[in-house]
Amino acid sequence: MNRKTIPLCLLCLTLLCSLTACKQSAGIIGGADGPTAIFVTDGDTQNAIVIGPDGEVTTPDNSAADTETVPDTDPDAAAAETEPASGPDGIPSAPEEPPTPLTLALLSGPWAEAVKAELSAFETGNHVVCEVRELSRTELHDALLQNTADYDLMMVHSSSVAEFRKTGALASLSALGYRPDSDFIPSVMDICTDGSTYFLAPWYGNASVLLCNKQSLIAAGSSTDRVRSLQHLLSVCKAAKQRGEIGFAYHQSHQDRVTLDFLPILRGFDGWFVDHNRKPSIYTKKFQDAVNFFLELTATGKSLPDSEFISAIDSGKAAAGFIRSDWYTPSAKSAATYIAFPTVSASNEEANSSGTCTVWGLGIPANAPNPEQAEHLLEYLVHPNIQRNLLTAGVTPCRYSILRDPDVQKEYPYFEKVCAAMENSQYVPTLTEWPEMCDILGEELWKTMAGRKKVTEALADAQSRMEALLAGEARPDT
Repeated sequence: MNRKTIPLCLLCLTLLCSLTACKQSAGIIGGADGPTAIFVTDGDTQNAIVIGPDGEVTTPDNSAADTETVPDTDPDAAAAETEPASGPDGIPSAPEEPPTPLTLALLSGPWAEAVKAELSAFETGNHVVCEVRELSRTELHDALLQNTADYDLMMVHSSSVAEFRKTGALASLSALGYRPDSDFIPSVMDICTDGSTYFLAPWYGNASVLLCNKQSLIAAGSSTDRVRSLQHLLSVCKAAKQRGEIGFAYHQSHQDRVTLDFLPILRGFDGWFVDHNRKPSIYTKKFQDAVNFFLELTATGKSLPDSEFISAIDSGKAAAGFIRSDWYTPSAKSAATYIAFPTVSASNEEANSSGTCTVWGLGIPANAPNPEQAEHLLEYLVHPNIQRNLLTAGVTPCRYSILRDPDVQKEYPYFEKVCAAMENSQYVPTLTEWPEMCDILGEELWKTMAGRKKVTEALADAQSRMEALLAGEARPDT
């Protein structure tokens, strides 16, 4: 104890005695060398004083006494309750955004159901939620033409591509980053682009194929490997007619009669609807030869509604007919089977691309609410792994890696023929007037089949009507 604190100690003793008598209390505030101050109070902090070693008197800061006592807490935990979560750099993290909604317009039926089954993985991995609306083919067409911002991704039929390009209804997939890979069949990709820009990604395709009854072929002394020309097909159908059966089954509607029944024959004679200048090429020698053969072939059979078409061939009531590859799924035990379409009219001629092909593609409307996310979904759905999953739903991929896969062909042996048909197919002209052109030719073909017009007369009238149509002139039917 130093000398300076001795007087303070004596003062403390004197105060303690006197304060006790006055019902006050005192305390000594000390340090290592003895007391440094005296704390005097009557129990009320407002009346407390502190006497220093030199007798100086001060009042302590009582501001803390006015505040409510707060229990001890973890400062980090308290901060976590009042501040947003921070990232690694100490920057507060933004609150999680709700998933992006994507609306899909798909063809009603197994096709839409097949897509639904594959969406959950994409939704989870891309923070989106998908809504599927199932529409008919007509509803899909009309919805895209209405140009409303209702859909992010749509199924589009290849027959409407020309119309949608003209109206600007489809967004450029190329601008959104889509680049098709080399696994797609080239002829299928032709309809998806204008030569520089892709507007569609092929989702599944179907080609015109020749469906034959196996027993009818055997009865005609033929087989699936021998039907390589139109003339050979004609001989099989004539033999069936002689047995009292339907030889060649063809379709009832004008447009199906043209696109399914006649166009493959026209290609076998190396004819086509329009020339290189996209002008009608109907009144030609090749077209005339094709029509004459068509009349001879249809004379062996009859027209059938779609509901009876396949069953007639499968049961042996009809020998053969042209169908789309997605209409029927033959197996090794089926009575009917696919045959790659004859590419020539006679066996000694040069082969032509004889079949016709259509595609259901995936496209993005020009005014889609979320085009970037829709493009990611589009690429996901056309990926080979997803395409394989769609086989059980009757979706025919347009990819070599699937159609030529030996393991796939064990379960779907007809894919080999479908692949060949797609490779060897010709697309219908990408003209907005194509449906009307089909109706014109269908009407003229019917008149020749009914004996109301000669072939040359019917073709001359069809040529004239189509020229007027493409020129935008109104012309009454003849």
